[in-house]
Amino acid sequence: MNRINRRDVLRLAASSALLSALPFQRAFAQSSGKLIAATPYGIPQVILARALEDPAVKKLIPEPELKAWKDPDQLRAWLARAEVMLTATPTNVAANLYNRGVPLVLLNVNVWGTLGMLGLKEKGPLASVEDLAGRHIGVPWRGDMPDLVFRYLIGKAGLEVGRDLKVSYQSSPFETVQMFVAQRLDAVVLPEPMRTATRLQTAQFGQMPTELDLQEEWARLTGEGPNLPQAGVVCRREFLDQHPEQIAAIQHAISRAVDWVVATPNEAALIGSQNSPLATSVFEGAIPGTRIHMATAAESRPRLEAFFTALTDLSSGFIGGKLPGSDFYLRETASNAGGKV
Repeated sequence: MNRINRRDVLRLAASSALLSALPFQRAFAQSSGKLIAATPYGIPQVILARALEDPAVKKLIPEPELKAWKDPDQLRAWLARAEVMLTATPTNVAANLYNRGVPLVLLNVNVWGTLGMLGLKEKGPLASVEDLAGRHIGVPWRGDMPDLVFRYLIGKAGLEVGRDLKVSYQSSPFETVQMFVAQRLDAVVLPEPMRTATRLQTAQFGQMPTELDLQEEWARLTGEGPNLPQAGVVCRREFLDQHPEQIAAIQHAISRAVDWVVATPNEAALIGSQNSPLATSVFEGAIPGTRIHMATAAESRPRLEAFFTALTDLSSGFIGGKLPGSDFYLRETASNAGGKV
């Protein structure tokens, strides 16, 4: 099994949201028999990489190309210029781009829980959000999904920043991880696979952090289910209009890919490490720690709207100021039916 080290964590952080975009060259997103798709590093990349190699997809798109986007600004540029036609993305990023005028259609949601916390063991148990009272918490990406979910939950628990706990924001997840490993933070909010990478790194220093699943806390504090619609796949509207048969094939392939990732996490971890700078061991820990299942956009819409509404009360800019319209969601047909929410 591969071991995680400081360089692995740095590479993962460098691929995360709000870091500087790398230069890229303009490309044709859709040409004869070729599709250029995009994804962030992590489990969404594993799912989409597997789906694009599905025989039913390869029959229609013999030469799919999948490239990684480094932050939402880079993705926004690619989509706005039609340099990619299909991408895996956090659901709030997709809604924000749609509300900014990018003609996007949400195909599905397939990641329903990737957020959690790590805590210093010597600070005591971390069995609930209420246990954070009196602690110093580190959070990367101020105003993004991890931050808003965390703030929503501590509010539901009756905790107030400044009065009951201290919160510090870092400009990158690598800074958050560095401070936690150095024990300058009592606990941190991190998504997968960054949480697994951090756990593996702290183990090399003899530390065994406590953990808290924020999806379970959402269920406990809200009375709703623990599944949060956090990431899925979108395409540009013209791709759907011009190639509906390709979209139908991709939709079914994503459903099969999700089932395969869940059923064979070790094999999926190998695909993850082959398509990204992340170690196989990171994916082996991150896949079981993530709620993964396929639901179509139409099936996901009620949960998405409830999720967006809850978090936009904390930040109206989270999704661009309003709920997406009906045309944001792929219309349900017999050919694109998915799974259960």
